[in-house]
Amino acid sequence: MMKEYAGEHFFILSKGTNAGKPLAKPCPNCFVFLAEDAVERERFYWLCYGLWEGGFFRQFLSGTVIAFIHLDDLRQLIVTVAEKVAEEAESFGQALNALTTLAKYQDVLYEQLTLIQRAKRSLMYKMLK
Repeated sequence: MMKEYAGEHFFILSKGTNAGKPLAKPCPNCFVFLAEDAVERERFYWLCYGLWEGGFFRQFLSGTVIAFIHLDDLRQLIVTVAEKVAEEAESFGQALNALTTLAKYQDVLYEQLTLIQRAKRSLMYKMLK
């Protein structure tokens, strides 16, 4: 059974080729990021997303069978990049807003694709029934 966390948080995948990817829901192989408030959670979620999408976590992957990232390496990279981004807070805030908007559009498109797939399945079922 997964532990439940109060307050603002998100999860970061710790194993596999997608190690470092931020997640809204926990999985067996993840770290939890506990934030002070919703603003900090959003800022660090998207910071981690950018690091993951840009492949910055790959250089820290270890393991011969299943790749994984050490918590200390993850923490050090996030802190280093967060300090750098803090110097350009305004432009990072604008990028954050754009990423949030794009994520919402992506969710809508994903839902539409799911509905299209259901409609196709339904049509095929009716035809082959």
